[in-house]
Amino acid sequence: MKHLGEATKHSKLISDVEKDQYQSSLSAAVRELNNKNRYASFEVVGYLVDELRDESTYKTFCKYLEDANVFNGSLIFVEELARKIKSVVEKERDRLDAILVFPSMPEVMRLNKLGSFSMSQLGQSKSPFFQLFKRKK
Repeated sequence: MKHLGEATKHSKLISDVEKDQYQSSLSAAVRELNNKNRYASFEVVGYLVDELRDESTYKTFCKYLEDANVFNGSLIFVEELARKIKSVVEKERDRLDAILVFPSMPEVMRLNKLGSFSMSQLGQSKSPFFQLFKRKK
């Protein structure tokens, strides 16, 4: 989180979702948080997945992601768009505080991180998830 003065922190969330009602709900939640919290402020910049087909929109998305704290993605199942999103989020992965992508194509979900939690091994035989499913059979 970035500091805005002594008492206020600011966090910027970039959201990339399939349906506009998800974006609307997220924006409403951020407005509610900003109205009630004097010690932190939040900003959300949202995109619908299909909007990233447009090169100008994609470049703007990339620019916003450069100073975001959190990336949130949902329902990213179009391979072409998953690759585009993965390429830009992957570049910022170490710097971002959190990446939350559910449900989506595995290559995008592998970017998930929250603290020490990571899904980078999703789908690999050494993955904790794979081992869990293997034991359940």
